[in-house]
Amino acid sequence: MNVSREEVIKVAELARLKLREEEIDKFQRDLNSCFNYFDQLRQVNTEGVEPLHHLLNLRNVTEADEPGECLPREVALRDAPDRTEEFFRMPRVID
Repeated sequence: MNVSREEVIKVAELARLKLREEEIDKFQRDLNSCFNYFDQLRQVNTEGVEPLHHLLNLRNVTEADEPGECLPREVALRDAPDRTEEFFRMPRVID
């Protein structure tokens, strides 16, 4: 798969990126290099190879998510930059 210059420009517009001319050329070369590598990987025979979930034999070492005692309101609100007596005050995000 080859990425055209127009495709690079279109993706940049969708991502709201302003690219200089030399950046367009560089991204086109870089993306084509990536896709060429993906094509090489597609040609590798993976018949009989079990899929891996992770490259390393790791396991989750986090603790169980158990309910605990709530933080007292005064402590939770203590360092809030804007608050009322009982709540965090946040800027309006929906009109």
